[in-house]
Amino acid sequence: MSTTTRSDERGMALVLVMLITVAVAALAAGAIFLTSSANLISKGQEREEDMRNAADAGIEIGRSALNGTPTLFPDTGYVTLFASQPVKDANGNVIPNVTQSVYVGPTGSSTGQYGIFGSVLSVITDRSGAVVVRRGELAQESFAKFAYYTDNEGSGICFGNMDQIYGPMHTNDDMCIYSSGARFHSLVEVSGTITGANYGIFDVGYIAHGAVIPLPTAPDLAKIASYATAGGMNFTAPTAGSATSSTQSRLRIEFVALDLLGNNRVTDPNDGFFRVYMDTASAQPGYATGTATSNAYQEQNCGDFHVVTVGGRSDTTFFTAAYHDALAPWASVPYLTTAPVGGSAHSTSSHSTAGNQSLYAANGGRCFLGGDDHLNLDTIAGGRKYNTFNPGTDSLGRKDPFGYWVKYTDTPDSSVIAALARPASRAVDTAKDARIRLAKYLWPLARAFNPNSKGVIYVNGKVVLSGVVRGKVTVAASGNVIIADDLKYAIAPGAVQCLTSDMLGITTPGYIYMSDNVLNTPQPWGSSGGAYRTYASTSDEFVQGVLLTLNSFTVENYDTGPTSQEPCGTTATGRGCLYLTGGAIQGTRGAVGTTGGTGYVKRYSYDKCAFQTPPPYFPTTGRFYRNRYYEIDPVGFSVANFFNTLTPN
Repeated sequence: MSTTTRSDERGMALVLVMLITVAVAALAAGAIFLTSSANLISKGQEREEDMRNAADAGIEIGRSALNGTPTLFPDTGYVTLFASQPVKDANGNVIPNVTQSVYVGPTGSSTGQYGIFGSVLSVITDRSGAVVVRRGELAQESFAKFAYYTDNEGSGICFGNMDQIYGPMHTNDDMCIYSSGARFHSLVEVSGTITGANYGIFDVGYIAHGAVIPLPTAPDLAKIASYATAGGMNFTAPTAGSATSSTQSRLRIEFVALDLLGNNRVTDPNDGFFRVYMDTASAQPGYATGTATSNAYQEQNCGDFHVVTVGGRSDTTFFTAAYHDALAPWASVPYLTTAPVGGSAHSTSSHSTAGNQSLYAANGGRCFLGGDDHLNLDTIAGGRKYNTFNPGTDSLGRKDPFGYWVKYTDTPDSSVIAALARPASRAVDTAKDARIRLAKYLWPLARAFNPNSKGVIYVNGKVVLSGVVRGKVTVAASGNVIIADDLKYAIAPGAVQCLTSDMLGITTPGYIYMSDNVLNTPQPWGSSGGAYRTYASTSDEFVQGVLLTLNSFTVENYDTGPTSQEPCGTTATGRGCLYLTGGAIQGTRGAVGTTGGTGYVKRYSYDKCAFQTPPPYFPTTGRFYRNRYYEIDPVGFSVANFFNTLTPN
């Protein structure tokens, strides 16, 4: 057995103390190291968080700058709002060697685009380059959101007679309500005050002394022409020798919906078309708007159908009252001595009487706007031939005396030709050669037939509109727009989801008129003015679209006409109802009816689809809102490449 001396015990104790001391020192040093590392990590995380927060804040700074000064937003490319600005941490201290830059510009494909989309790009950079990149995608608020907007309420016009406004309403002026009351189903905002507010029912409330939203300028509206040009839909109305009336035009656009799939409906995606009628140097714009003549038998737009047999072939052909009147003598033309289609035979050889009787045919009597394919027919060797559709003369030397359709193609798609034979397409003549001829003059709205279409039609000058719209389309004109006949959607508002609904936008720096014509309003024919006739199924007026005019929307002669023949709902007198679906954006409020029973009774409704998916390239209020947010990989990031890649096409 070994033994240990006291001196050895002391030495071992000393070694143990030394080891413990070293261990404690090592532990202390480790703790100091770990604490320092944790502090460094924490500061690094704080720095990254500060940079991310600064990048996010840059998006809102950019959006606020654009809303404060909308002209900062470029038409193409991008602009730098600010560059290489210092970045501060949460305590307000500048982060060394870190800067921020903010850029804005239009982005996203513009094919079928609704509204104007852009991006605010916020880039944080250090010595190595971009380290944080944030993108805020912005959309501009469309004027199509408003069921009613005015810059100026006009003089002596108030809401009353229980007017119903269903969508958002805004005016930059004062507003007044008559004691007869009005109801507003959505938010009302006025920049001034509301007189008679106690007479109104406000389902969502109202804001007085609110924001001022300026209208776009005429140059702003003209920018849409480039999109129409891209799709081949930019037209110029004739002006030489044109009548001076503001509610007449020498160019007409008629919307047409075809049953392409043969399913007895015209609501499928590619069913939308239009055709363009241009009058010739004869300059008879009243013909394009259906303006009534002083004598009914001189009417170029109304008449009846007869069966014409020429060369062994029989066709049902339309003859105007004026044509009946012009025959000399009327009874000598064999195919007019027969009964009109669905009516009784004319019982006179008097020209003017025959013309009048052509208007009374029970089923064959009909009115068309100028440019119908059965009007302006040439007289040729004992027979009456179809419109030659020629702006000049054809191989036989014939020239259309009034005007012509503008041709789209010489090789129409076979599905279009076939569709014209189907009842839902409502073609007047379904003979094959007539369908082939007509198909050449139908302009498609769908990109299936025209890949370059932007859904925009532009007219340099005044234009007349009519027909049934299928699709989303904006018609813009540099002059007045005249609605010459009911404008309707193939798909009724509210019937389907907004992405598949129809939507029409109309913009002009001029005026928008609902034309007073023989097609849809009672007209005083004859020198005495005692006979009123209408050839529409109803005298009610339909306007389904979003109208924007820098002047006014008004109904022509809204305050004249019979006072006891055309009721509207429970209103027993007047000229019928004006059904306005969508929205009316006006510089100055125009009059469309009266409360005394002599004008149209207004029936407003609202198509929410105009809010959610406005007509293509419809003007915006200029106010941006943020609708999407993206984080972008900063590695190798290039601002120029980003905007070039997302340039609208």
